[in-house]
Amino acid sequence: MPHFRACLTGAAVLIAAVTINVAEARTPQDQLVIGMNMVNLTTLDPHNANSYESYHVIANLYDTLLRSDPNTPGKVVPGLAKSWTVLPDGTLEFTLDERATFQSGRKITAADVAYSFQRAVKLGLLARAYYANWGYDAANVDQKFRAKDDRTFVMEVATPVAPSLKLNALTRVYGAVLDREVIAKHEKDGDMGRGWLASNAAGSGPFTLNRWNPNDIVVLSRFDAYWGGEPKMKRVLVRHLPESQTERLQLEKGDLDVGFQLVSADIDGLAKNPNIVIDRLVGSGFYYLIMSTKDPEFAKPEVRRALRYCINYKDINDVVMKNYGTSATTFIPADIPGYIPDIGNVYDPAKCKQGLADAGYGEGFSKQLLSLNSTPYADMATAIQQNLAVAGIKVDILTGNGDQTYGPMRDRKFQLGVGRTASSAQTDADGWLRTHVYNPDNKDDANLSNLQAWRASFELPDVNKLMDEAQAITDNEAKRVELYKQALKLFEESAPPIIPISQRVDPYAKSARLKNYVGDIGWMTRWDRVEKQD
Repeated sequence: MPHFRACLTGAAVLIAAVTINVAEARTPQDQLVIGMNMVNLTTLDPHNANSYESYHVIANLYDTLLRSDPNTPGKVVPGLAKSWTVLPDGTLEFTLDERATFQSGRKITAADVAYSFQRAVKLGLLARAYYANWGYDAANVDQKFRAKDDRTFVMEVATPVAPSLKLNALTRVYGAVLDREVIAKHEKDGDMGRGWLASNAAGSGPFTLNRWNPNDIVVLSRFDAYWGGEPKMKRVLVRHLPESQTERLQLEKGDLDVGFQLVSADIDGLAKNPNIVIDRLVGSGFYYLIMSTKDPEFAKPEVRRALRYCINYKDINDVVMKNYGTSATTFIPADIPGYIPDIGNVYDPAKCKQGLADAGYGEGFSKQLLSLNSTPYADMATAIQQNLAVAGIKVDILTGNGDQTYGPMRDRKFQLGVGRTASSAQTDADGWLRTHVYNPDNKDDANLSNLQAWRASFELPDVNKLMDEAQAITDNEAKRVELYKQALKLFEESAPPIIPISQRVDPYAKSARLKNYVGDIGWMTRWDRVEKQD
């Protein structure tokens, strides 16, 4: 990944316990201090998290069955499972590391893994969509997710799925293993700890949750008895800093070790200083514009097709998204097998206006667009608003936190929205495509909110069929890729209501003092190996 360096000068902070006081020229040697806008950190439940901010914290409170090698995206490495076997029918058997213990001190067993994955499905939270793709539901998970013995967890096949897709997905937060005995103490009315886990933790990760004040601070303390080896940092503090300029100043002064969600001007400024490193991780997802086909105008394919011509993708990527994304035309990137050139996004304002006129909207119409109030969402929303205004479409932007913006989109009660996605399989067409084009159940109560086509109330049975067929192929990669290409082509020909704006780039700034701070493109960045150089 490219690195750009900048100057670290001035005073810093001494953090003792959870109090921050200016005391010396840089952050303490044994404490990692991170700044980010935490408006979208709304839960710590691994089965209900879907934000960049939540993932970072959860990745350090919990261990997943498998992990993704941050230095080699797409490579699966051991986590709680030290090894795994794919049986002839596609069943997966995982052998747990005998050293692994929860923070409660109890040994992790295969029964804990089974409970965790069953919970993900039974509660119908965001994690359910992943498992539903593989044929698992509340009626079969007790049988399909089971402990063969204390150290062997078995994931039986519910429907044919290429095992590599499951293995990649289990590296994400939905593959986290929870301490079922701790959760049992906090259950209310059979909720499997849903209420308690939203703001507490029951994991086996390298850090324990000391304190979380929403939109203020998260404090994690080192778990000295961590089975994977004692973390280097005694404490990690994540501070809510919604203003980019404040983050930049604190990075330059030494008050922060890492800063996220910086605006482009501040990223460019910090990149000139030799003691700050700017990492730009090319992520496994997209920034996108979504339309609800429940809306009477967006239900019409001719309107959706015209609107796609309205957006100046090059200017948005060159100016607004220059540090946050790279140009994207469709939902499979050029370096992933299954990509189709010359398909997808085209900017043509004349076709935009003519298409709207032909559809009976020569005078345009008015809509509301939902956007997070953080970088770069709000700027991207403003750019889209200006593009659509040229065609007579008046857009009123409503900004807010994750619940206020993603909430209505997950409930399918919106008109327009901008957002960001992540792929569950970073080097496979399925992970890139399924999130955006697949919708096997278009009912409102299906709760498939991780699938953008479902959010848009948009269902293409022929695309679903091709995706299912491709997912089930385990012995013919060329055929599998060809089916994904067919699905992508059908989706694009349908005038889809989901439009990629940029392939995601996740920039962050870090002190050059840091050693072993390696960002993960799946947002599962771990902090236990991080050290500071004098």
